[in-house]
Amino acid sequence: MKTSTRLYAWLKFLTMLHIVEQLIFGMEDLHQFQHLLVGYQSRFGNTWPSIAASVTRAASLAALAIRGIAKGGFARFVTMFALGLPTIGEFHHVVETMRAGHYTPGAVTAVPSDICGLLFLRALVKELRPYKTIRVTAALTGLQEMVDLAGIEPATSSLRTMRSPS
Repeated sequence: MKTSTRLYAWLKFLTMLHIVEQLIFGMEDLHQFQHLLVGYQSRFGNTWPSIAASVTRAASLAALAIRGIAKGGFARFVTMFALGLPTIGEFHHVVETMRAGHYTPGAVTAVPSDICGLLFLRALVKELRPYKTIRVTAALTGLQEMVDLAGIEPATSSLRTMRSPS
């Protein structure tokens, strides 16, 4: 199992803990979200079309995410990066706690969520790099084989001693 996959599972677990913490101690984010939702729904005039549009967008994004993860390579990287990026935004709970001078709901689970989110994004970047390295190494190996088959002696021995960065 890839490191990013394991860290993503931890992120989802921490997200559930974060929601439970906010349900127990109060959910200030919900009130802010409700104000945004009222503004969004007022554009439609009726709540049912706004809900249908929201569900359609969410289902489309979910289908794109599943396709990106299943495709692998750079598409997986972009999808997983987009899914992991919001966890870093949970740092606002720590800022709210420092500004208020006392505990605010969500601050306890925000710290491990931020740390895990940063580790997750770092693991994704590390997993993307080998794809580029493998292509370069394969090209150099193929070039070396062509030089050997042609019987050409390279001007320098750098092609023979070149190694892929590990």
